[in-house]
Amino acid sequence: FNFALMKDLNTSTTEEFTTLMHSEFSITPEQEISHRVSCVVEEVADGLPLEQSLKDYGVSINQYNKYKGEWESLLP
Repeated sequence: FNFALMKDLNTSTTEEFTTLMHSEFSITPEQEISHRVSCVVEEVADGLPLEQSLKDYGVSINQYNKYKGEWESLLP
């Protein structure tokens, strides 16, 4: 990307560009839940109690059951 071109853009376009750049780092609420489930799966695999891990990460048993398979398949 040529940042020298940025000086030629008006403020509105610059703000739109900034918003677009930031959106690439955003995740959906469902992705956030899935990522928290990944932490629970890892903790349970390390021997921590499921109930405590769910509580620690604010994950319901339904959310855990929905996403755990994706993450369990990645465990060594």
